[in-house]
Amino acid sequence: MYLKFSFIIAVFYFTIATGCRKQAELLPVVPSIVDSSSYLQLTFNGMQPNLGTMYAILSITKENGDSVFTNRKVAITQSNQQYISEKIKLGKNSYKLAKLVVVKSSDTAKFATPQLQSAKAGLVNVALPLPVNITSAGVHAVQLSVLPVSLSEDPSSFGYTTADFGFEAYFTLQAHLQMKVGDVGYDSLPGLLKLEAVKLNGDRWLREIELRKGITLVQVPQEYDNYTFTITKWNTSIQKQYNRAELNNNMLVSLAGTRSAKRLVEESVFIENSGALTADSRSEYFYNQNGKLKIIRYYQRSLQFSGLPLTFVYNFQYSQPNAWDTVYRYDANQQLTGFTAMERTNNGHIHSMFNKSYDQHTGAAVSYSVVNGNKEITVDYLFSNNNSMRYNIKFEHGNKVEDRGQSSIGGAESGTYSYDAFINPYHQLGYDDMYFTNASKNNLMSMSKGYAGGFPTVIPYRYEYVYDEDGYPKESFVSYKGYSSQQHLYRIKKVFRYQ
Repeated sequence: MYLKFSFIIAVFYFTIATGCRKQAELLPVVPSIVDSSSYLQLTFNGMQPNLGTMYAILSITKENGDSVFTNRKVAITQSNQQYISEKIKLGKNSYKLAKLVVVKSSDTAKFATPQLQSAKAGLVNVALPLPVNITSAGVHAVQLSVLPVSLSEDPSSFGYTTADFGFEAYFTLQAHLQMKVGDVGYDSLPGLLKLEAVKLNGDRWLREIELRKGITLVQVPQEYDNYTFTITKWNTSIQKQYNRAELNNNMLVSLAGTRSAKRLVEESVFIENSGALTADSRSEYFYNQNGKLKIIRYYQRSLQFSGLPLTFVYNFQYSQPNAWDTVYRYDANQQLTGFTAMERTNNGHIHSMFNKSYDQHTGAAVSYSVVNGNKEITVDYLFSNNNSMRYNIKFEHGNKVEDRGQSSIGGAESGTYSYDAFINPYHQLGYDDMYFTNASKNNLMSMSKGYAGGFPTVIPYRYEYVYDEDGYPKESFVSYKGYSSQQHLYRIKKVFRYQ
């Protein structure tokens, strides 16, 4: 709810903050990054430059030998003539790096770090297992020496098996993860896939692979009898099993799950300046017997009253079971201040909109198209002063990635946007507003804006989230700066509560 008013509050707060400055001109302190997670990142010595895309297959145990993960495949990139792994999230603890093999996409070993008791252990500075102590938040860097591996190499000279080195024939499969949460489909999700292949004699092959958004190519050995694909996403477990005859090269393995949606019931908003938090607003959400949004009660800080007094109430009316057609707005005294009405097609898409707020009114016609497989929306607005605006929105994977608004009097604003891979609670509300504010399935991570005919005084520049295990944000943090000064001004924190 707060999104609709963030710009107004931003301008209001900036005016107060700048108008009340002392002569010392003390600038607000830039807040630290919210993420308090700890990560392991590996740097590899012994690999010549320009090898192309590489991966590390590694196993990590706790100090007592308990497995943390086995044969996880992580990407390696080259930076400044050095190969580094992607960040691997690990909690603060003491670990041992027990296995490390570097492969290309075929999963066949190209480099490896020898085990301590192996014949080649003396050829590197440090053999495995290697103690790794994670004691603080941030990235913990570890350097490793690797040796080249040839196809004629005996894996045992490194302390590994033939399966560890991938000296066997492989299938290439296409893995795809999707999830339906309530009525909303998320069809391009990342996740940690666990693979197990088993022979009739009991031999096992294991892999853990980070799936990317969309399709991820996965290698599995051909000479096994049964294969199990397991992934847990947002507290939902998905598993598929195949025998050898059911698999073939380039086959699509679709991992699809379903879970009920959580209801957003309260949102509390705070303004943070130099570490001090001030309660600014609170929204309460109520639902009808069909689980659809019925009432929003909005409380906001006021100069006339202490605390957060009730400011207005939104009341949603439905003529279709799954989509509202009119929302009435009332002030704290239950006086009607305006309404928004939607006309929808049979499939629930908005066809036209009309908004009345006090003595101002706006009408809009909405049209849809598909360009290069992606949805686009065009909205033509007519305002009560007879000015008009055309607003074009482009979507990818259910998110607004580009938009442009052009007014009849020359003003224009355009933007490009990127998102996380988690659940946007505002989209789950089913609350479509006049400007499609909540149209994206995922949470905004960055934006780049352009303006013509005017520009804002305050803009957001950093988006951060703390998520729960179900994929929803528990907290969000948006940092703001001056458009002209580019200096940090304040940060807005939101706390979400669900049922």
